[in-house]
Amino acid sequence: MKMQKGNDKISTYQVGVLIYLTILGVGILTLPASMAKEVENDGWILSIIAGLICIGIVYIMCKVGEKFPQNGFVGTLKLLFGNILGTILAIPTFLYFLLFAALEVRIFGETAKIFLLNRTPLEQIMLPLIVLSVILARLGIEPIVRFFETVTPVIVFVLFILFLIGLNGADFSNLKPFLSHDILSFAKGIKSALFAYAGFEALLIIFPFIKEPNKAFKASLGAMVFLIIAYVITIIECYSVFGAQLTTKLMYPTMSMIKASDIPGAFIERVEGILEALWVLFVYTTIVSLLYSLSVVAKDVIGHSEAKHILVIFLPFIYLASLIGESIIDMMKYGDLLTTTIGLYTIFILPILMYILSRFKKAGGSR
Repeated sequence: MKMQKGNDKISTYQVGVLIYLTILGVGILTLPASMAKEVENDGWILSIIAGLICIGIVYIMCKVGEKFPQNGFVGTLKLLFGNILGTILAIPTFLYFLLFAALEVRIFGETAKIFLLNRTPLEQIMLPLIVLSVILARLGIEPIVRFFETVTPVIVFVLFILFLIGLNGADFSNLKPFLSHDILSFAKGIKSALFAYAGFEALLIIFPFIKEPNKAFKASLGAMVFLIIAYVITIIECYSVFGAQLTTKLMYPTMSMIKASDIPGAFIERVEGILEALWVLFVYTTIVSLLYSLSVVAKDVIGHSEAKHILVIFLPFIYLASLIGESIIDMMKYGDLLTTTIGLYTIFILPILMYILSRFKKAGGSR
């Protein structure tokens, strides 16, 4: 990969913001239910364990990126595995970003149709989101992170207020008993918990654009810690309001929790509308980051000079992929298949292989 211009570089803080808003997407609405299905009241503990494991993978990604900061993802694969094999190994990651973005678009469309636009055809909900995401993703890494940086204070403030609202009517005795499951139960449920943090794999792509690559792990660690805290608070509040058993029966327990919160003297009639509006922003930032990652990987795989042209070519494919399945239940099954195949490969297997081989390579590329 060629050296990036100074105005294409992002700061350490912006790296953290990018990782935070890439991960914080669809999952925050469904996470309490998926964790309760796995280990009931211990769902928040499972979320912490998964977060710590993901921090370990982030560390591995950062070590590889620090060693070869200007090679880029595909360039590093070619350096470690050879040109042909490196290119082949990058193709599943390209497909992962494309299908993950399509999945996010479809789940957004289905959810928006339930809560916001119940009379609007699904296609008319999804297509504008795809187009707007492509427009921002085509502008490059710096405009993307500047937008993310602008909306972050609003997101953090509103989330804080919503967390306070969620405390109203909470009964923390519903969290008992603690640690009622054995290690085998946690091991079976860890897959669902791990992929709740999907999105940090954008680190594989952005190292050539980071001003100080040696500080990327520090920024990413901060983002991951904030996410773990946000997830744990969300799960605990849902369990304390509904109990783990009822939470498993709710499709969007976080939204239901906000709806159930009664605020004395509140001047906003539908508080959940705030979360719905904020959630649109969550999904948008996630899709933009995924599409940008897709464009960079595709550009380097096919040897094209401009990443922004790639998105225009693949826009119809993203739209068609988002139409797969008849209902949101089908999309959930599709999502499970995605995460257990090329998702597992991209997020865990490939970074570990890259890290192992990078130990036998000098920074310049020689053995």
